[in-house]
Amino acid sequence: MRLPGDFHFHKMGDPWLSWHYITANSHAILSATRTHVTLTLEAVALGLVVAMPMAALARQQPWLRSLVLNLCTAIYAVPSIAFIVALVNIFELSSLTVVIPLASYSLVILVRNILTGLDEVDGEAVAAARGMGMSDRRIFLKVRLPIAVPTIIAGIRLAVVSTIELVVIGGYVGQGGYGEEIFQGFAANSHTQLTTYIVLTVLLALVADAVLLVAQRLLTPWKRGVAA
Repeated sequence: MRLPGDFHFHKMGDPWLSWHYITANSHAILSATRTHVTLTLEAVALGLVVAMPMAALARQQPWLRSLVLNLCTAIYAVPSIAFIVALVNIFELSSLTVVIPLASYSLVILVRNILTGLDEVDGEAVAAARGMGMSDRRIFLKVRLPIAVPTIIAGIRLAVVSTIELVVIGGYVGQGGYGEEIFQGFAANSHTQLTTYIVLTVLLALVADAVLLVAQRLLTPWKRGVAA
């Protein structure tokens, strides 16, 4: 018998999507969501902390810029499963086995966007700040960084969305989140469990992007004025 809200395919009794499955497993879904969001925020925060000094270093010399960007690209090319499994030997089954690789992958986006944002700062604005007696540190904090904020946040949006997708790999080493449920659903050949958590991953990425877009608009009111 087909129940309302169930979409069947292949096996009877194992719908691809089921509202009954969601309500019956709401606690598990909320727990997986909390873990997924936590791992994502930790990875992006760590990536941002590392990306800032790397971008500052890259701006010193053209060869340093090339070196830093090539390093970020090389790290991004490392297979995620291999990266995570290698860290299991060091950190065992802790969240660091997932957070460190994901933070490393976010660098290729964050460093590039930070550099682009800082490069877009008008030289006349910097010269005017120096003429007012500002130190290099104050110029960075009061002039360069605020002007670069829109581009930096755009990079954070990309990093968050890509990290939400990559956190799924953490389920391979039992780090929870949607990934663990997806791997379990695949192993059990459960269409309902598999599809539910894949859809939730996509929805979480869309919600996170929308929230960060609103934050970007709130943090850069002058951009709205220019657009108007």
